[in-house]
Amino acid sequence: MLAMCAHAGTVITADGVMHEGEITLDHGITVRGSPTLKLTLAAILRARFAAPNPQLQPGVLLVNGGRIAGVFSPLNDAVVKFGAKRIAIPAKEIAWAIYRPLPPALAVQAPRGKTGALLPGGDFFEGTVRSADAASAKILNPIFGPRTFAAGEIHALVLRDFLPQAAAFDVVTRDGSVYPALDVILGDGTDVTVRHPLYNGLRIPVSDLVEIRASASRMVPMDGFKPTRIDPAPNGDAATSFAANRSLGGGELKLGISPVAAGFECATGAAVWWKPAPGPGTFSATVAAGMETPAGQKLTFSVCADGKLAGRSAPLGAGDPPALLRCVVPGAESLVLRIEGATGRGTWAEPMLLRR
Repeated sequence: MLAMCAHAGTVITADGVMHEGEITLDHGITVRGSPTLKLTLAAILRARFAAPNPQLQPGVLLVNGGRIAGVFSPLNDAVVKFGAKRIAIPAKEIAWAIYRPLPPALAVQAPRGKTGALLPGGDFFEGTVRSADAASAKILNPIFGPRTFAAGEIHALVLRDFLPQAAAFDVVTRDGSVYPALDVILGDGTDVTVRHPLYNGLRIPVSDLVEIRASASRMVPMDGFKPTRIDPAPNGDAATSFAANRSLGGGELKLGISPVAAGFECATGAAVWWKPAPGPGTFSATVAAGMETPAGQKLTFSVCADGKLAGRSAPLGAGDPPALLRCVVPGAESLVLRIEGATGRGTWAEPMLLRR
């Protein structure tokens, strides 16, 4: 049973440290690595079993910010069913219907407070939604009249605004579903049980898990949203100074010689700006100099909040062990990440804001 339920992956503990190894769930979380850890769910920020798909998959987006992938029954019914999952959701709890894989960057182009269809390319066909199911949607526009869209013609149908609600955890599955949970029960190692009023008692096989993570109210992965500004490195531009979830050359993102699923690669001398959500918290990332950094040169990673230094790593050279950079970040209008050094590039792995 142990071999069947073990998965190679990573765990980030509440102190922001990432641990790699073989993960087993059995009324707790065990990471067999160096060292081997036995943890409770409350002691982790994220347990990742497989690489997540960044796109929103066909299915529905819930008002609470959750996503259920798969074929759904007509949205005009009082209760919408997902037959293969044995889930039934009140129609008023569904914000969007998604018909094609939807990049997050395109999703944010949908106007708030309006109903209609988000079309390929980002255009929005505004109107009153008359009917919809998994195959098509009918929308009444006051100027163009009624129009029926087949599933392949639209990215998403917008029924109402969504407002992510407080939850303790998010459970992400291989089909692209994301279930906000008030609690997650780690069973005997074969499945986990999600506690939430909308899908209480939902059991998810461990083999279907991508990750269990602290909700966005506690952990905000910074690789999930775009910088507000990039000041390029000298003699460079934005494209050669910053890359998210890949290397600057377009290949696999690495922390030293080890691949990582999420983070940034930045050139020395570049400054990358974000506007964080309001409220104080803690910034955390694991950092390392790129392996092409010339011998004898060191890179220093720094974090500034509203122009004031919040944290700085020790100088790191090629081949030096990765370092955890963790610093308190007050409620600030701007957060700036920078790598200082003569030349080269470095990686910020799993950058995140941890909310208090």
